[in-house]
Amino acid sequence: MSSPENPVQTLQRSLRDLMRQNARAGRVVVAVDGLDADQTRAFADGFAAVLGEDGTPVERASVGDSEPDVRESIVAPFRAGEGDAALVVDGRFLHAPERRGLWNYSVWLESNPPIGSPRPELPDAEKHYLATARPKAAASAIVENSDPAHPVQVFGDFC
Repeated sequence: MSSPENPVQTLQRSLRDLMRQNARAGRVVVAVDGLDADQTRAFADGFAAVLGEDGTPVERASVGDSEPDVRESIVAPFRAGEGDAALVVDGRFLHAPERRGLWNYSVWLESNPPIGSPRPELPDAEKHYLATARPKAAASAIVENSDPAHPVQVFGDFC
């Protein structure tokens, strides 16, 4: 008897396959962005593991809110390497205009309170980020991650 598939890994494999349609080889940089740093880090760890399932070398990095220059400290050294590899970077505010062009592929993790629950007031920095950077529109993929054990890809095309 086989065990049921892990819904997180199933989604991450689907996202990996979508990513590889446009970034099959080379040094691929992936961002996993969201307002909850712990959820973002956990999702990025799992996504990195899924990317490495076929033997692709994968590096991981976490970016703090005040990381001064992600391009120089993390992305440029990775891109300077040789051979096919992937770098998965997690953090908050990764879809800010000054960082947006660093990624070959990006995931926005959306977390919403349960239906009927009040939405907590966001800090001003997060409100500003959501309003100006519009990470849902900038991301390659949007994942509704309110239940981290059962994430779901959603589409922001409003069709």
